Amino acid sequence: KNEVTPDEHKKFYQFLSHSFDTPTYNLHFATDAPLTIRSIFYIPEQHSEKYGMGRMDPGVNLYSRKILVQNKIKDLLPDWMRFIKGIVDCEDIPLHLSREHLQDMDLIRRLGNVLTGRILRMLKDEARKDVKKYNKFWREFGNFLKEGACTDAKWKEE
Repeated sequence: KNEVTPDEHKKFYQFLSHSFDTPTYNLHFATDAPLTIRSIFYIPEQHSEKYGMGRMDPGVNLYSRKILVQNKIKDLLPDWMRFIKGIVDCEDIPLHLSREHLQDMDLIRRLGNVLTGRILRMLKDEARKDVKKYNKFWREFGNFLKEGACTDAKWKEE
């Protein structure tokens, strides 16, 4: 986690998102409770929806024990967090499940709740640390967060 350089983060983000910009924020998150999670999330500098390119697809890939379970999984993070790119490796997800069955799993909902809470906590911390950088992020992605406040009562207070 601490051994990854900013340049390595940038290259991995560009590989993952198929873009050429630099991520505004990155979150390298690992925990063993309540689930065993290893994840890296990136928030890009800008998004394509403002250019009329249509609704963005989710950008988070789900792995289990370093094996790809689903590319760009839709139900992991809320729809209003579709601008986030990254990977999640959760050892608690069984490998023998079909992709259709993943949509109904309570484990995916719990995993999504843990990750969403952690991303929002990181954004709060960044807002306190560097107001100017956070204001730039807010100008670019504030509409997504406002969408979340209006449509997802669970995360409204966050």
